[in-house]
Amino acid sequence: MSVDQASTGKIPAAVTDPQRLSVLRSYGMLDTGPEPEFDDIVMLARQICDAPVALISLVDAERQWFKAVSGLEICETSIEQSVCAHALAMPETLNIPDLTRDPRTKDNPHVTGEPYLRFYAGAPLIAAEGVAIGTVCVIDTVPRPGGLLSDQLIALEALARQVMTQLELRRDLVRAYAQARHHDPAPPAVGDRTDAAINAELGQRMNNAMALVQAIANQTLRNVTERYAVDAFERRLDALSRAHNILQQQGWISAGLREVLAGVLAAHADKSRVRLDGPDIRLDPKAALSFSMLLHELATNAVKYGALGNNRGHVAVSWATEGGTLVLDWRETGGPEVTTPSRKGLGTRLIDLGIAGAGNVSKSYDASGFRAMFRVPMEKVAQGS
Repeated sequence: MSVDQASTGKIPAAVTDPQRLSVLRSYGMLDTGPEPEFDDIVMLARQICDAPVALISLVDAERQWFKAVSGLEICETSIEQSVCAHALAMPETLNIPDLTRDPRTKDNPHVTGEPYLRFYAGAPLIAAEGVAIGTVCVIDTVPRPGGLLSDQLIALEALARQVMTQLELRRDLVRAYAQARHHDPAPPAVGDRTDAAINAELGQRMNNAMALVQAIANQTLRNVTERYAVDAFERRLDALSRAHNILQQQGWISAGLREVLAGVLAAHADKSRVRLDGPDIRLDPKAALSFSMLLHELATNAVKYGALGNNRGHVAVSWATEGGTLVLDWRETGGPEVTTPSRKGLGTRLIDLGIAGAGNVSKSYDASGFRAMFRVPMEKVAQGS
């Protein structure tokens, strides 16, 4: 979309509109914990838009708070630092090719200083009442002349609608439950299936959403000539779906690390070629999704360049806790000789983010095979930490 050069960096009036704030708070989502349904969406936004950062941002009166974030280690910013605030009054996606050249954002502290943001695109989250409560956005540290491609814009807007589908469903279910309790104030009987029913309904809706996202992605990428890139995206989506299914079976509470690893690696190699060794660790939902993406990228590279690319190679994945830190060791043997890659593709960048975005990754490329070590504080990944 075109940028109104008459606009300024002042906080838009829509931010403090009482009706908008009332609608935002009616969803009861501010300051809630991470949830895989929303973590999936920001990961998909990053993939579709080839961006290092994606957020689901809810814009409150004095801050923007991130329901889901991928590529950053913060959960909120002050409203003065918010680019998403400028999308609230827009009837369509706010697409700013260069944040340093737009009068609304050129003086933003995150543009003039760390992390030196340069590109932004945000699709508004439009509530049933017709007001915007936030955005699904993607951000880059390099400008993008022209902004997102038209198909990427369409996909980002579709993901924003999926966020609102989830939020509307939850609000409706909470209201219906509250109304039922008003008519029957007695405490639920033992074995009451209300929570289970809500989880089942949410799970079914999320399955439907994932199927729709797959269809959106296929349509968005239909004209891409580099089919390897399309195939890579579809495999990443499949890895997310596998982790999502494990979480759904556990009531969205946690997933076993071994289950996640086995589920992802089963798509790449026969289990006789993979050895898993480590204690039982329950991951929170966001960590489970992060592990699924990380292991997917490692396995994909092993199939293309390493131990899973022939009939003799093996992969050993071991993990242990050391003084409050989870250490995961990926080791390949029996494959072709590996060399340090000359360029970093998206898969390598995802690996370098580490577990749950913690970084702290060491890699070696030697004659015996590729090896990678990952370290992350247990409090960032363990369920209930």
